[in-house]
Amino acid sequence: MHCSVRYILGLAAVLGTFPVTNITSSSTRRLRFRWLSPVTVYTMVLLLGFVTVELISIDYTIQHLNQANLTVAGGFKRATSGTIFYGNACIGIYLFLSLAKAWPDLANKWRTVELSMKIYGQPRLFLRFITIATVFMSLAFMENGLHNWLSVQTVFSAYDNETIYFVDYLRIFALNSHWYLFEDHSYTTWRGLATVWISLSGTFIWNFIDLFIMLVSSALAAQFNVLNRALRAIRGKILTQLEWREYREMYASLTHLVKLVDHHINRIIVLSVTNNVYFICAQLITEIDSGQSDYKSQLFYVYSVLFLVGRTTAVVILAAAIHDESRLVAPELFLCPPESYCTEVQRFLQEVTSDYVALTGLNMFAITRNFLLGIAGAILTYEIVLIQLQNSNRSVPGG
Repeated sequence: MHCSVRYILGLAAVLGTFPVTNITSSSTRRLRFRWLSPVTVYTMVLLLGFVTVELISIDYTIQHLNQANLTVAGGFKRATSGTIFYGNACIGIYLFLSLAKAWPDLANKWRTVELSMKIYGQPRLFLRFITIATVFMSLAFMENGLHNWLSVQTVFSAYDNETIYFVDYLRIFALNSHWYLFEDHSYTTWRGLATVWISLSGTFIWNFIDLFIMLVSSALAAQFNVLNRALRAIRGKILTQLEWREYREMYASLTHLVKLVDHHINRIIVLSVTNNVYFICAQLITEIDSGQSDYKSQLFYVYSVLFLVGRTTAVVILAAAIHDESRLVAPELFLCPPESYCTEVQRFLQEVTSDYVALTGLNMFAITRNFLLGIAGAILTYEIVLIQLQNSNRSVPGG
């Protein structure tokens, strides 16, 4: 798994999200976490920038999340999006910083499990990972680029045929996308550059959270698939007790690996789910409020909602594949010939039927296919609440 994902994690390290030294090395033994390494220092600088912007965003939200703004089209999103976006960036960096400290040990244990199963085959993950990362990040930054273009295109139209220089674009982008940072009219060029840097870094982290979960989930599900293929290959054959023990121990090592990975990333999963639910709700309510807007805005909001729904679905489906693959083990054991049935098969069946293998969100919920319906229900509920809240506020005299 490490050899397949190392270049993607290397890019994340360079961009301040996953500060592990020697992350692109082919050997997991060379992985290190050092507080004074360049990638970790850059991560801490980035975290400081996010915290600064988040504090300003929180102050803006406190001042503007009121009845008057909730009655205005897009008022809810305008008042809260900065706080949620940069809050997500702050928490995301903190969680990946914590994960980076444990990653060298986790990668070595993962490698040990892979080597123990090597005789049964190895999943081909490199091309799959590159495809997922390329498609997902391309769609994500396209959505972000369209959002930024839409926020400044009305200002550009006022320039008529005048030449627009880079500093003009910088100022327009900063004032329109991060208005809450410049309410005191304190804009300067260097602050505009810092805003672009913070914005692009936050966008990468926002998307990398989901991408990381998808890649890790795909790798774990693929490892279970190797076990299932091995069990299908011996279907109907008579095995000794020692051979059954090897398969049982292989399954036990895989379930232990899933629980170990879940222990380290379950907080990241919670952040991903809550973040996606918020932005889907925010985009839907904005789309409902902007019923009279031009077709460009309509097309963007349709694309944005479809992308957010698609990414949420992809995260859940890929994470749920671990649970799906683990459930395929029991049917193979039930097909064990009577002549081959022994104590090890009985123990194997007890482990498979009594254990629940899945990634979780802080052990509060398990990521299965049914969880996707729960997310859909939550989004529908919150959307109805937001619509009713807006309608009730608009019905208040003087509102």
